[in-house]
Amino acid sequence: MNPLPRSAQIDLGTAELTGKIDGDTLTVTIDRPEKKNAVTADGYHGIKRAAMIVADEPGLDFLVITGTGDAFCAGGDMNAVGNPDRRWDAFTESYDGTPFETLGRVPKLVVCAVNGIALGGGLVMTLFADLVIASDSARFRVPDLTRGVYEAFVAARLPQRVGTLRANHLIYGNDWIDAAEAERLGLVGKVVPADRLQAEVEALLDRVRKTGPAARAAMKREMARALPPVDVSGYWSSIGTAEQIEAFTAFLQKRSPQWQHSHDRDAFVETRRSAWLPSDEKG
Repeated sequence: MNPLPRSAQIDLGTAELTGKIDGDTLTVTIDRPEKKNAVTADGYHGIKRAAMIVADEPGLDFLVITGTGDAFCAGGDMNAVGNPDRRWDAFTESYDGTPFETLGRVPKLVVCAVNGIALGGGLVMTLFADLVIASDSARFRVPDLTRGVYEAFVAARLPQRVGTLRANHLIYGNDWIDAAEAERLGLVGKVVPADRLQAEVEALLDRVRKTGPAARAAMKREMARALPPVDVSGYWSSIGTAEQIEAFTAFLQKRSPQWQHSHDRDAFVETRRSAWLPSDEKG
């Protein structure tokens, strides 16, 4: 088999991603700055494609994911669902429509170079990466519950990364945190000046190159065995529910969502109120 060229542009199947081989590294850059680098289904598929290229090719050891402008990745672009230019069939592969688990399974190292905001799927990619370096201008957020989405990937990885209580505050509080706080919590491995991000990533990879590739793959595989499985079917079941549709409608209309609560147990709950509700408060 002929060796790969030392430098080459890679076709990832979508214009929103650029892929470039430089030596033993394939770098994927999300390039939709006008959308804060939110990715479509094609974009997610392109990231999976990149991971499989790195997994296949013996001359490639690293996959680096980064973004353009002031954003790393703002997650999935739900407004792109009806895009007539879509190339990937997201209908038949919905349960396998995100690249996150692939990033965690490939035997090569995945590096996220977080150049700006990372939320939703952008943050999830960092949770499934092996190494994460962030610019000092990066910010992070877990907004999924505000969209009515059960983000199973976050639930399966964020507590393991930062601890359960801190994960609860990030998930339920959905506040932004800056790069320094993300490093303190253990969400990222290192924070560097924005103009040094690329150089710091390369310096880190130079140190990793001193380790054996087969041993690295075995180490990644063994550490992954301790991680909980992801409830992908549960995640998918939260897409398209009345709650999720209301959340996205409210987001697009720039208003607060009107959450509905289940009243399926009303008759049962009514029988229990007498144990704790004073009679003059029952109405």
